[in-house]
Amino acid sequence: MSTNLTMKCSLCGRTYDADSWVYRCVRCNYPLEVQYDYGRISSKLSRSSFESARCDIWRYSEMLPIIDTRKIVSMYEGWTPLVRSERLSMELGVRNLFVKDETRNPTCSFKDRGSSVGVSKAISIGAKFVACASTGNMGASLAAYSAKAGIGSVILMTPDTPSSKLAQILVYAPTAIVVKLPYGELYEATLDLGIKHRLYVVQSDTPMRIEGQKTASYEICEQLEWSVPDKVLLPTSSGGNISAYWKGWRELYELGLVDRLPAMVAIQAEGCSPIARAFKTNSENVQPFGSPQTIAHSISNPDPPSGLRVLRLLRESRGFAEVVSDDDMLQAQSLLAKSTGIFAEPAGAASIAGLKKMVENGHVQRDETVVCVVTGSGLKDVESALSKSRRPHEVCSIDELSKID
Repeated sequence: MSTNLTMKCSLCGRTYDADSWVYRCVRCNYPLEVQYDYGRISSKLSRSSFESARCDIWRYSEMLPIIDTRKIVSMYEGWTPLVRSERLSMELGVRNLFVKDETRNPTCSFKDRGSSVGVSKAISIGAKFVACASTGNMGASLAAYSAKAGIGSVILMTPDTPSSKLAQILVYAPTAIVVKLPYGELYEATLDLGIKHRLYVVQSDTPMRIEGQKTASYEICEQLEWSVPDKVLLPTSSGGNISAYWKGWRELYELGLVDRLPAMVAIQAEGCSPIARAFKTNSENVQPFGSPQTIAHSISNPDPPSGLRVLRLLRESRGFAEVVSDDDMLQAQSLLAKSTGIFAEPAGAASIAGLKKMVENGHVQRDETVVCVVTGSGLKDVESALSKSRRPHEVCSIDELSKID
């Protein structure tokens, strides 16, 4: 890999050194993306290059921005299952349905891919602390990876962080702070704090986090034996994750490993859907949504920092955006568990809820190949699951079991 990697603003074209402590273009405030010499890499890579590679995100090290492999901080994140369930396919009416189960990552969410690359980059450039704004999953992930690396972490959380996620954050002993600000303001405040106190920021849509998360697209392609799905559905909040998936697919195309691209689909909660609202009204910009009203904390970002980038990629990929209600997500959570054994938090099951709705309204055809990404474990938010689950039977003796229907 070349040692002079750059990050580029896709709006104005301005470039920055990939080792710089910059996350958004200073000229137009657009998120940055790491650039590679795709021609050089394609001459070295083929589909067979990965046959004996390690089974985590670092099997794609040629396409990741860490030059010195001794600086890699990994807990074997990635290479998560791509599950095919005939029962779920029958329930939803899609013949070729696959579920990318990101609950199987080390801290039980997709965030670990970005944390691995982000903390590795922090180590590479000599950072002593990392930081993020979080509604729960990102904080837990970054705290875990910084603990593994032996560096400090500062986790800034919103007041509505679920107790199960808070417990997971605190067990890693970071500097944890609850800030009474909406997530959009907390995101900006964390970037400012990073500059002021020399904290390397890994959150939402920062470039190194995108690099880690794009590897899920590589995996899906490999797991489908180098075929490309028709649609990829993702729960969407800040817009960073769906942007990462799209970058991954575009890079596979640039490298000549695939000959077409999937349509990307952003699924948002009805109670916080600024990107979907902008898409459905053909707006050129994403306007702040207001106060979120949803149980899906993980995707309740009313002012998504990558909103414009997501609008552009949805149109570029001929994709779509859909909204789902809290009840839709809880029903999908139950359906997913009963048909595949996967326990997702409500936000994590949003892709399943979105697929059901899109099949019903004709936006997904029954013979298409569809991948739904499940982003986080139900153990992250057990209260939501309990609210819809049947209560256990209570008996005083074993003899009473015969009376249970």
